[in-house]
Amino acid sequence: MNYYKRTKENFDNLTTGLKKVGEALLSNPVLFAIYPAKKVAEVLDVSETMVIRFCQAIGFNGYRELQIDVQHSLLSLNPISDDSFENLGNTFENIMNIDAQNILQVSSNVDWEIAEKIVDELVSAKEIKVVGYYHSFSYAHWFSFILNTLLDNTSLYRPETDTGIKRKGKEYCVVIFSYYRYALESIRIAEEAKTNGNTVIIITDSQLSPIVDYGDYVLLIQISRKSILEKGPVTFSILNTLLLHIAKKIGKMDFINPTNKYYIK
Repeated sequence: MNYYKRTKENFDNLTTGLKKVGEALLSNPVLFAIYPAKKVAEVLDVSETMVIRFCQAIGFNGYRELQIDVQHSLLSLNPISDDSFENLGNTFENIMNIDAQNILQVSSNVDWEIAEKIVDELVSAKEIKVVGYYHSFSYAHWFSFILNTLLDNTSLYRPETDTGIKRKGKEYCVVIFSYYRYALESIRIAEEAKTNGNTVIIITDSQLSPIVDYGDYVLLIQISRKSILEKGPVTFSILNTLLLHIAKKIGKMDFINPTNKYYIK
């Protein structure tokens, strides 16, 4: 079992301090692959002892054993190197290649079993409300539009007119996008939906996100940098996989290319 699976398996049983180390490992494994335990501790603002304790808590004998496992795992991803971007001669193309690299790295760590369960919940839901504040609003808007086209039961939460989640019961599903810095409004809606007994689906970027505790299903999209621009392509790619699986499940694969709805065919 590699470092990623060990961390995920033991995460809930870790102390708050050890969780901080685990979260850093999941989102930025390169840090652990390159630097010694002392440097990692400095970057994370924890003690070196805590970094070593974390290694032992997830089943490694020490930091060096963890580091070797991380290095081997990263090598198996065959990432595109930054040096290769410099030789492309087109900065636009460079950026797209970086996005592609991020998508490949994140896809290898997404819990696809959770994604499958989310697909099942969305397909069986009586009504779906999609929530996203600030930069997460674009994800919520796009996802709700396509999802409603498929299921005809989805709406976007509009902060300027909506006054909370009113429906009660598990058959009503609330999907919430919550990315760093984690809008308080999203957390309040998640809490309200949980109180209503709704099925709560959280899409976030950290296991330590304050909204995680309210989710029945939590899909983590972890990326080493907190850049909004880098999270966008990864998020939309994962949402695309969810929507394609939903389309297949309900027999609407023709929705992918609905030429009969447009003037130009």
